[in-house]
Amino acid sequence: MKIQKFFNAFTTYCNLLKLKCIGVQVGSKARFCGDVSFCINRISKVVFGKGLIITGGYNINALSPSERSYILVRKNTELIIGNNCGFSSICISVHDSIRIGNNVIIGANTRLNDSNDHCINYLERRMERECKDWSKLNIDHAPIVIEDDVFIGAHCIISKGITIGARSIVAAGSVVVKSIPSDEVWGGNPAKFIKKLSN
Repeated sequence: MKIQKFFNAFTTYCNLLKLKCIGVQVGSKARFCGDVSFCINRISKVVFGKGLIITGGYNINALSPSERSYILVRKNTELIIGNNCGFSSICISVHDSIRIGNNVIIGANTRLNDSNDHCINYLERRMERECKDWSKLNIDHAPIVIEDDVFIGAHCIISKGITIGARSIVAAGSVVVKSIPSDEVWGGNPAKFIKKLSN
């Protein structure tokens, strides 16, 4: 247990140092435990709120004992994460904008991707390898917004252009291709309405 605590403190320190060097704004008491990797373009806006916890790999989470967390933020994009959020073995890929509110919990191996990652046209896809600035490629993208107090289960995929309303729940293994209103439970592939939540 002492070794695990030391390891978590060490990886948090290393990641905070790296984030500071590239100008990322990080709130107090943020922790990055285990295998957490960042690929963040300096010409982007990235804000991590206070109390954020991101974990990855090294048997930290039983649902993803060997999966790292990976955050990719491209040039001229934004990633804003609110206060007191918790993610494990998450993959976030930002081509446009991803905004996550306060008190959001996202389960292991969930993917947030605000773009198609590749061109629809096959001729344009052939040119991707030669392109040095992906912002010039014709790749469909649209912002993702996750509002306060949302709970997303493990192994979900959140697609481009999605808004998940406050306090809603996404069941494990869901593929979200349609926006979800506040105070609802959705699940499945594609995710569909299951029930309304009562406060």
